Amino acid sequence: MQSCSFPKRHVASSVSSLNDHHNKGAIWKRKKLFLWPLFSLFLLNICWAVEPSIAPPSETSVSAEKSGVKETRAAKNGKEFEVYELGEVVISAENAGIKEVAIVNEITAGDIEATNSKTLAEALFHAPGVRVATGAKNAPNVSIHGFAQHRILVLIDGVPYYETRYGLLDLNQIPTENIAKIEITKGAASVLYGANALGGVINVVTRKPSDKPYARASMEFGNYESQRYSATHGMKAGIFNYWLNYTHARSNGYRLSEDFEPTPSGIGNKKGKPQFLRIVQEKGQRVNSDYISNNVWAKVGIEPTKDSEYYVNFHYLDRDKAWAPSTNSAANSIRYFPDKPAFTNFARLPNYIDWGIDLDAKQKISDKVILKAKLFYHDHTDDLASYDDETYDRKLALSTYKDYLMGVSFFADYLPVAWDTLRFSAHYKKDNHEERADNYLPFDESTSFTGSVGVENEFNFVKNLSVVAGISYDWFKVDKAESTKTKKNGDFDYKTQHPTGNTDTWNPMGGVAYTFADKTKLFGSVAKKTRFPNLGELFGGDKPNPDLKPERSLNYTLGVSRPLSTYAKAGVSAFYYDVDDMITRDTPPELKYPSYVNYDKVELYGLEVSAEIYPLDDLVLRADYTYEEARNRSEGRVTDDVTYVPRHKVNLAMQYSLPVIKTRLDFDMTYVGDLYCQLPTPSKPTNEVQKTSDYTIFDAKLTQPIWKYFEAYVACKNIFDKNYEPEVGYPAPGRSFWVGLAAKYL
Repeated sequence: MQSCSFPKRHVASSVSSLNDHHNKGAIWKRKKLFLWPLFSLFLLNICWAVEPSIAPPSETSVSAEKSGVKETRAAKNGKEFEVYELGEVVISAENAGIKEVAIVNEITAGDIEATNSKTLAEALFHAPGVRVATGAKNAPNVSIHGFAQHRILVLIDGVPYYETRYGLLDLNQIPTENIAKIEITKGAASVLYGANALGGVINVVTRKPSDKPYARASMEFGNYESQRYSATHGMKAGIFNYWLNYTHARSNGYRLSEDFEPTPSGIGNKKGKPQFLRIVQEKGQRVNSDYISNNVWAKVGIEPTKDSEYYVNFHYLDRDKAWAPSTNSAANSIRYFPDKPAFTNFARLPNYIDWGIDLDAKQKISDKVILKAKLFYHDHTDDLASYDDETYDRKLALSTYKDYLMGVSFFADYLPVAWDTLRFSAHYKKDNHEERADNYLPFDESTSFTGSVGVENEFNFVKNLSVVAGISYDWFKVDKAESTKTKKNGDFDYKTQHPTGNTDTWNPMGGVAYTFADKTKLFGSVAKKTRFPNLGELFGGDKPNPDLKPERSLNYTLGVSRPLSTYAKAGVSAFYYDVDDMITRDTPPELKYPSYVNYDKVELYGLEVSAEIYPLDDLVLRADYTYEEARNRSEGRVTDDVTYVPRHKVNLAMQYSLPVIKTRLDFDMTYVGDLYCQLPTPSKPTNEVQKTSDYTIFDAKLTQPIWKYFEAYVACKNIFDKNYEPEVGYPAPGRSFWVGLAAKYL
């Protein structure tokens, strides 16, 4: 369901060397001389402001109350912060029937803290039916039920988060300090989300301040000089409130498992066999795996009345990261094009920057009408520097992507009677992409527009019965597309203007849920979902294909859940996705030049089973299992198998708080089954089958409260130092440790 090849970048020309990165490290070391006193002063101010008479916040689980069981795993927000409700797509989110008729998982702030997840990608790693694997560019690849990241809709507070060429961004950019919860909707997502939610939706809902002033500072340290510092402050003052956060993280890389055995990497171009075979990764520290990141989040709002809210949200995410080379010996594992315009997979991304500003408004017009609107602008800059070899001494090229997306979303809820809710949505956005293969070449620009209008009706005429039906009209138009042609020596020759076009589609959905007197819930849904091609698929490849059709999927879900007692709950759900017009570069042999085509038809189906048990007041046990089958049903296929879909995934978790001393113990286990990374295709029927092995990872965290407002913790990832590859050629980190200290004032 996702490509085995590396994302294509056209690059060239020499600029500065890897010394740029080392210079940044030296500057940071000098800055620490005065940053440490400032950070320490911030901690002391928190300690000075603490009032011992304030009791710790109570921890109540809304979802637990609804399900009739005692309490979910880990602490909820309590009084520390509030959930930013404007970040929900559905206005009346807590009462929305759409969440009852689809497969929806929620990751709370407490879950994130328990797993010591520092980024959004890390938090998603433990979610049922979600696979997170790190490969090329040191970037995580997130998939839901086999749908790759560019086939799902990733939102932050209801606003799309992606870059406009490939339709995805590095989710390790997003720190967890500002996340209140993560909602994962699979299959039959609401039509109110708009276009391109083919396989589901991940919506990150951020925090806003509660009634009490809040401040928190933390520092933690890990292997290979890994460091993380974070400071957060939020406050309400009358109708005004704000939430501020700064997070700095850096690392010299990570250590591979002791069981890792070096193998030669295949270095060459895309034609035939590798030009070179040599070992670029020895045992020990992972080559070119370091990073430095600085993140700023700010939220400022006014709430004149309980029925009106107006907010401005801002984020700035800056990451300097490396691209660890592949250890796979197959041809083209490390691509190497030294001639102008040059490109190699010996690369770094010295500037990977996202920033954006969102305006949110919500206004209750009457008891029957509520309105909400979003206006947003997001910008992405992406530099990729290519080097001659694994020493990263001689820079060959620097390519650049410059993207922005801007748009508006409008939502309305109308309640004609108490048992009926009519919801309306409208989305319109512009995607703009500029790229150049090297800094001696001009930028190529592409522009597209995407719109969606949706209507959804929820009926609750019969007690405990919710019926949801909706339909959206989605459209997509390319306004501009150009590409640069070079001469044989790599110099600029001319620009080509590609033909443009537009397409549209209707996407209906429906679902029903019924809750019995014993709180057993049955639900089912069906939806048609569509994803329009991104600019990279339309105009990338060896030959552009502006006539690509949108991908389509019929998604079916069916499930049941119930509390087994006041101490346990369980659920099981089934899903079936019938996907047509899949966009792929595995082209039929009659096409002379590889390009993106609508060729694949894929079926995905399986089960999700979950259970939570609360045998003691301070003990929580949780388990979930995902079984999934994927079948290629394309005409002319060489195999029925599909890449990047593991058949099995298991998550187990336990949390226990020791009496009296309140030491909290968190244990997590994740098992991911084997999967195909490369298969024979119609254009390459002799492709070698490449498959990753299954793996099981154990993590643990020990947290000790100190007085009332401090806590210290130690965390260990991959306790048993498992040697595994989530993607072929990209060995994962071995055992790693973190120790941290946090101070909090509420």
